[in-house]
Amino acid sequence: MTGAAEPPVPPVETTRRLIGASFDLLNRSSDEMRRASFYIGTVVLGTVGPFALASWALEVVSLHKTNAQMRSTLDAGADAWLGVLSSIAVAGLLVAAVESRTMASAILGGRLAGRPISVRGSLARSRMSFWRVVIGSFIVAIPVAVAQFALSTLFQAILGRQTDVSVVSTTLTAALVGAPFAYLLSGIVLGDVDPLEATRRSFRVFRARKMAAAVVAVFETAATLLVVVGLVAGLDIAVRIFGALGLGASSGPAGLTLMTLGIMAGVFALGTLVYTAYAIAVAPQIVMFIGLTRATFGLDHVRPGGDRDPATMRPGRRRFRWLTIPMLMAFAVGLIGLGAFLLTLAD
Repeated sequence: MTGAAEPPVPPVETTRRLIGASFDLLNRSSDEMRRASFYIGTVVLGTVGPFALASWALEVVSLHKTNAQMRSTLDAGADAWLGVLSSIAVAGLLVAAVESRTMASAILGGRLAGRPISVRGSLARSRMSFWRVVIGSFIVAIPVAVAQFALSTLFQAILGRQTDVSVVSTTLTAALVGAPFAYLLSGIVLGDVDPLEATRRSFRVFRARKMAAAVVAVFETAATLLVVVGLVAGLDIAVRIFGALGLGASSGPAGLTLMTLGIMAGVFALGTLVYTAYAIAVAPQIVMFIGLTRATFGLDHVRPGGDRDPATMRPGRRRFRWLTIPMLMAFAVGLIGLGAFLLTLAD
């Protein structure tokens, strides 16, 4: 009797082949990627959506009130509710960013190792490692921010203050300072270690392929910058389309309804864009980390039969929820805050 065939061992890609192999992995994981992006889109819609709609309502109402009347309305409580909604929106975006990176790492890692995990499993793994990833992000951010500030100051001293060197300094910082930390996320999510141990292991993997680590760090930085560029371009296109259709804050009831639906669709699309961009950003890291270490121990927790398998109910453990109770509470507070904000504007 023969056992199940062992999954093929992932190859160690050359630096030249790294980006191509990463996009190939993304293509092979497209179904899971799409479903995961819808989950992140839902999170962003539920947390950012109320703030976006409140901002839109404020724009519409401001056309029919004087500056003094608007100031009075804001002082009467609308400003406070807008602050609450903005706080929920920022928290939602932070959660979306962290979960996008961890879920994508888990999905891509499982696919590359030949033992795919479900989107539900990737979310369960994300929740297990959420705070470790947050701490790891701070470990990376501090030296990178210091180095970027120093490089920007140096370039401006040499080239003059009017020279925009932000992209150059960011890229160089990622390559020189960020490269040793390039595999910290993979160490936490796939290697199943704490942030400090993940940092030490990232330095060891970096020494094995220094140029590849620099490519990983630069690619992640570039992909993050592309999110900002894509968002700005998308907003500009949306404004132009709405303007061409004659839709705006001064439109009639039908136009305002279409604008509201368009804003909600745009917020959901923003969530899917965040996930997609971060998935592209972490793919080279996953390809090189698994190729060099073969480590996917962290995913065993959420595989069928694992101690955190979301499909299995265990005594003393809550059943798996796509949306946690704190997230549902954030959604509810957002809706209540939006309603209170609209009532304040209507007074």
